[in-house]
Amino acid sequence: MKLGIIGSGRAAWAFASTWKRIGWPVTGIASRRAEWDIAPRRTIEELAATSELILVAVSDRAIEEVTAAIPETKAIIFHPSGALPALRGGFSLHPLKSLPPAGESSDLEGTLLVFEGAHRDVAEEIAKNAGARFAEIAAGAKTRYHAAAVFGSNYVAALLDIAEELIGIDGAREDIAALARSAIDNWVAHTDARRFTGPAARGESEVMQRHLDALRDQPELAEVYRLLAARILATPK
Repeated sequence: MKLGIIGSGRAAWAFASTWKRIGWPVTGIASRRAEWDIAPRRTIEELAATSELILVAVSDRAIEEVTAAIPETKAIIFHPSGALPALRGGFSLHPLKSLPPAGESSDLEGTLLVFEGAHRDVAEEIAKNAGARFAEIAAGAKTRYHAAAVFGSNYVAALLDIAEELIGIDGAREDIAALARSAIDNWVAHTDARRFTGPAARGESEVMQRHLDALRDQPELAEVYRLLAARILATPK
């Protein structure tokens, strides 16, 4: 399927890279910033005339405006936003993945692509050829779905930043990452209380209070700690 891309961020790069790997043509990229060898620079009008699919991979705040600016076209219009519904009779196809910056190695193989809108058969064909997995949600479920994705990716990264800030050991970034991976492995393996370790899981209130005392000069971090500990304490044993 011939793909035209509007945008030059992480999602645009991931779809373009995947298209190149599977041997499908990218008719062009409309962006003020993209200088990629995957496809030539094109205007939106040229993409509308030459593409079978147009991916609007811009920021969420700009998707509706950019989509509305596409001229009348036979191409199916879709976007990769996890928060917004499909537009102009097309679909949304959100990669449930923390995508690397444009220019770095990126591929949708093995990724769960979450679909909403029309042309399900086309979206499934994309997933199949990309070697990705496929799921569908209703438009009304997208906001909670996207909040879940934020908790599972961006907020994990923010928590790792906090861990690196507090740990007090130089060069421990990879060790913190290994700690997080071991926690994720444990979470995947267990759906009961065994997915948690640490003082909250053991009910060690004195240890948790010492942690909170140590964070007294950073009340926002102490509040994050308290809320997460309360969540674990409330888990049925």
